[in-house]
Amino acid sequence: MVRRLKREISQIDRNSRRKYLREFDEEYRGYSEAASFDDLIVAAYKADIVYLGDYHALPQSQHFIARLVEAIAARSRHVHVGVEMVFGRYQRVLERWLKGEIDDPEFLKRIRYHQEWGYDWASFRQILAVARARDLPVLAIDCEPRNGFRFIRRRDRYAARRIVGALEKDPLAKVVVVFGESHLAATHLPARVRELLRSRNLERRDLVVVQNVEKIYWQLADAGAPQEDVVKCGENRFCAFTASPLAKYEAYRQTLDRWSTEGAGSEEQDLDLTPTLYTMIDTILRFLRVDKYRCPSAGASGATDFLVDLYPEVYSDVDLREFRQLLKASGFDKREVEEVNYHVRRNGSCFLPRLNAIYIGQFNLVHGGEEAAHFVNMALKGELYEHGARSYPRPDLFYVAVMEEALGFFGSKLIDPRRNHFFETEFYRYYKKSPEVIERETGYKHAQFCQIIDFILLHKRFERGYETYPEVPKALLEGIHGVEHFNVLTHEIGYFLGQQLYDGYHGGRIRRDEIQALFRRRFHPGGDALSVYLDLVAQLDPDAARS
Repeated sequence: MVRRLKREISQIDRNSRRKYLREFDEEYRGYSEAASFDDLIVAAYKADIVYLGDYHALPQSQHFIARLVEAIAARSRHVHVGVEMVFGRYQRVLERWLKGEIDDPEFLKRIRYHQEWGYDWASFRQILAVARARDLPVLAIDCEPRNGFRFIRRRDRYAARRIVGALEKDPLAKVVVVFGESHLAATHLPARVRELLRSRNLERRDLVVVQNVEKIYWQLADAGAPQEDVVKCGENRFCAFTASPLAKYEAYRQTLDRWSTEGAGSEEQDLDLTPTLYTMIDTILRFLRVDKYRCPSAGASGATDFLVDLYPEVYSDVDLREFRQLLKASGFDKREVEEVNYHVRRNGSCFLPRLNAIYIGQFNLVHGGEEAAHFVNMALKGELYEHGARSYPRPDLFYVAVMEEALGFFGSKLIDPRRNHFFETEFYRYYKKSPEVIERETGYKHAQFCQIIDFILLHKRFERGYETYPEVPKALLEGIHGVEHFNVLTHEIGYFLGQQLYDGYHGGRIRRDEIQALFRRRFHPGGDALSVYLDLVAQLDPDAARS
């Protein structure tokens, strides 16, 4: 029966013959002596890192892990729990669930549990429930992509950095790591952790506990020995038995069947654009030659964070009214909420650095790319989750916004090179139209429309020859210091520069590394953004390049 189940599984899941899995099987080929659950607890008490191997499809596996975490926490202080089931980028969502700020459905939705993990929630919830009841810090220590084995060793390296980061932050920490059993071969995740510890001049004792290893199960049965609950497999290595091989493989077969049925027969009610936005972010990072798995970030969790940990929450399945309530609950005042409304009405979407969230009301490829670029910009210069308005003089605020709009437009051109702002904006389409047409088609009063277009044209003339002006024209100063048209003016001037950046890169007037530096640059008060803006305009001018 077991052989038949394994044969069926191997026909569905071709990964079962992978070298990575064979390395685990070869390591756990036998046992050295019988042991007990109490022996496990004593060994865990002595260890600094406790690896608990999980067989994801088997509920008994998670039940045993929850029981062991409870026992460890009852006897040790500074216990941290690292879980594979949540991507590191969802650390903040995980912490909100642990604090009771969001319920289970919202938590599962925000971490895309059923799409990204897919195993029985009730089983895995037991582990998190123990941590929440005992107020244990929980680290999300996995990263995408999970599908296939091409990047599995990268996932081990990522998890190792998260684990070691927690140990560095709290030297007294005992980290209980809940990860798939195949990752726990000596040459896999434990080896990556040991290497990283040595590079930091740190030393920690580890313990590995796996479950239900089939070869050992049959060895015990063939020897006529009573079925042991726990056996020792070598120094600091144990195997616990919570189910028979038949139950183990049947659980996996049923999981594969369920996934196959769900994939073929069900459609999600809500449109989830998270993968689309993440692909856009990946595209921009690839152009900038930034490795999201190696680029460090100023994260808020106890572990070392990387850029991949900061990928934003994407709200594409809530209406604007519901999102407004979320903004108010997050401390946004009335003016800030109206600014978000303005942006969503204009573009159909909006990126909010303070929440590190992208709201998609009506999906548009180029504007989605623009929000992705805004995220990359804010993440690389370390301005995510900052509360309160920038305390900059008005001219600095104006040109910082212009630079951010320029980089947003540039990023959107990487997503869709066909984008042309001149065909998008009403200011050029209606420039020579009658006042009646302008007011009917654009929503602006004729005088307002003329004021905006005159500012844009004057600004373009001024920036190309500002040395010849005895002083800054009054109309420019009024526009820069004004409030009424701040968003539209910075938007238009920034889009101009974004197009120049794109054309300049393809014309050889600016290099890729210079563009990356712009994405990383954090502007300071005192004219820094204006200086960069004027230098860029001069550098990107094709006429100047030919002269």
